[in-house]
Amino acid sequence: MAHSYKFSLIRACPSSVRGEQVNVGIVIAGPNGLDVRLPEMRKLQHLTGHKWDDVASAYANVLTKQDSRGVPLETVLGSLTSYSEVFQLGRPGELVANTNDEYETAIKKLLTFFVDKPTLSRREKQQKINSEISIMLKRGGLLGDKNSRIEDGKVIPKFVISEEKEIVADFAYKPNGLKVVSTLDLRGLKNAAHGKACEKGATLYFAREQFGKNVKALGVYAAGPAEMEMHSSEIEILSSFAEGNAYNWLVPKDRQKFQHDLY
Repeated sequence: MAHSYKFSLIRACPSSVRGEQVNVGIVIAGPNGLDVRLPEMRKLQHLTGHKWDDVASAYANVLTKQDSRGVPLETVLGSLTSYSEVFQLGRPGELVANTNDEYETAIKKLLTFFVDKPTLSRREKQQKINSEISIMLKRGGLLGDKNSRIEDGKVIPKFVISEEKEIVADFAYKPNGLKVVSTLDLRGLKNAAHGKACEKGATLYFAREQFGKNVKALGVYAAGPAEMEMHSSEIEILSSFAEGNAYNWLVPKDRQKFQHDLY
């Protein structure tokens, strides 16, 4: 016989002034009481710059201590609306499952659809940071098109360093001396990316070999607080090849400095 279970999304709004809101988990009126899942607390860290694990644990403990047996989920959740200034509970939905495996599968689907941060491929991530930089350059009237040459005074995307070695820089600009840019997007990356960091750094190295030591190398990476800690070695690799000219695209001051140093 199929069993029906009520669930509600857990949303977080860390600042009433900013009003930013993200889905971080789900609570289910399961067979053994309230079942709390909070897999995406890192979203709050991205918004605020610090961890929320202790706050989340305390909130989950309050939920799991509620006696939901025989009580409508709406009633239980209604009694908790004033407990937290950060977490909010959405309108209840319903999932159906015959077995424990089906129960877990249904929860996984809900988390994937409503809560989990989408995972981009490495290629998609690289295209993302390059697209964001291109938008900035286009707004400033500096972005060249497929017919532009480096001598035209525009920033050239996908600038060929060496056809023979198939080395292409993400961007290049020659206002009064050649500047070459390599980018590395580390957002949401859970695995090591030393190979990619070395590849990006090598592009800067070969740019100097090809066009002379006066080439100014710029490395731009995108990393939130969690990625800064997890991928410090990759950032160090890129920064080393860029001779210290490395900028975190997600930090406003770094972004402004990159703009200043590029043009």
